[in-house]
Amino acid sequence: MITFEGVTKRYPGGTVALDDVSLECPTGRITVFVGTSGGGKTTALRTINRMVDPTSGRVLIDGRDVRERRPAELRRGIGYVIQHAGLFPHRTVLDNIATVPYLVGWNKKKARERALELMERVGLEPAMAKRYPFQLSGGQQQRVGVARALAADPPIMLMDEPFSAVDPVVRAELQDEFLRLQDELHKTIVFVTHDIDEAIKLGDRIAVFRTGGRLVQIDSPEDLLARPADDFVAGFIGRDRGIRRLSFVPASSAPLTDRDVLPADTPVERVTAVGWILVVDAGRRPLGWVSADALPASGALGDARLAPVGPTFDAETDSVRAALDAAILSPSGRAVAVDGSGQVVGVADQHDLTAAIRPAAPLAKDGVSG
Repeated sequence: MITFEGVTKRYPGGTVALDDVSLECPTGRITVFVGTSGGGKTTALRTINRMVDPTSGRVLIDGRDVRERRPAELRRGIGYVIQHAGLFPHRTVLDNIATVPYLVGWNKKKARERALELMERVGLEPAMAKRYPFQLSGGQQQRVGVARALAADPPIMLMDEPFSAVDPVVRAELQDEFLRLQDELHKTIVFVTHDIDEAIKLGDRIAVFRTGGRLVQIDSPEDLLARPADDFVAGFIGRDRGIRRLSFVPASSAPLTDRDVLPADTPVERVTAVGWILVVDAGRRPLGWVSADALPASGALGDARLAPVGPTFDAETDSVRAALDAAILSPSGRAVAVDGSGQVVGVADQHDLTAAIRPAAPLAKDGVSG
């Protein structure tokens, strides 16, 4: 458990970076710091490993004030990942990852074995071990940075906008990999980002800061979206917070139907459906959509000119937000639900998805706009 007790940081000249911040970052969970520029997110993060010492108040790790420990000793037990990975340019990937094990006295063989193990865990090919940072893509460098932070198996990880310097596709991949790792390792993680969508996706708890280092609200992502503390939080989250909240409504709550889901070898003369038909192969994998009005005079459904299926959603693991997105992008206006093997388990239209959305708790707190 990381605990902030009335933490204030005031610099010479009067600038306040943190203003009486009190919060808890639970053990084994991801706490995300998010907010405006100048809100004190990174300063708060750096008080945990004593890169910044507060003017007043205390930061505790498992009940012990961090200032009771020497900075070098403290930091060896805390993984730290920054925006541009901060790799040593003159060291190979393997030796970059092994940096902290070397510092704490591991022999070279053990440290490099650990580094190779972590390369696999973060999705890096062993063949990259002898490469240097300049030979890697931005996403690969960030993976090395995460592996390095994990190398000595620290109980705490601090991550300061680690994925913001890569393109959106790589960023999404890194986020998914990060969540997979956390599901295995259960580290206590404090993660700084300026991106509210990233915060919602990754955080078990989200702390919202505003300019002047003021903590405005700390809550679960779902409660933050449903009940923002004030107009500032509602405005920071954005007017589409209702759509974002659909990420917490499981797609499994949406009723599905096999209506108008037909095999490709179905003779067109036996088709009685009106509107759109989803054509599937013998393994019930989706092939495409066809309008009943556009069917050929004879032959099988598979002979018709099919429109693309569009995005599908996993009926068990995805959210209603993913299902709604799939429906919007589908030529039929209906979302295709699949199982883990890609087989169609049904389709959902706007009415079906609305039925799943309706039971959700009210989105607005009394008196809060947005």
